[in-house]
Amino acid sequence: MVAEILEAYGHIGRSRQYVGMVGAPAPIAPSAIAEYLDRYPSVICREEFDAAIFALDDEFRKRWDEQQEKAAEKKNPKK
Repeated sequence: MVAEILEAYGHIGRSRQYVGMVGAPAPIAPSAIAEYLDRYPSVICREEFDAAIFALDDEFRKRWDEQQEKAAEKKNPKK
């Protein structure tokens, strides 16, 4: 089950949109999950599937934000 969710997240993440001047990753849209499940049906209930994908995506975007903050601090150290 875990492998299926991780594989799905990797596939769904490829359709991610990026926004803004820095190209910040936008949240995965529910429609992207629906499209994936239309093509690759799962025995995992939809609510659990969605929750797992959104949790992985939240963690990905949180880490992306942290990396951007660290890069900005290196570029412009506080005095």
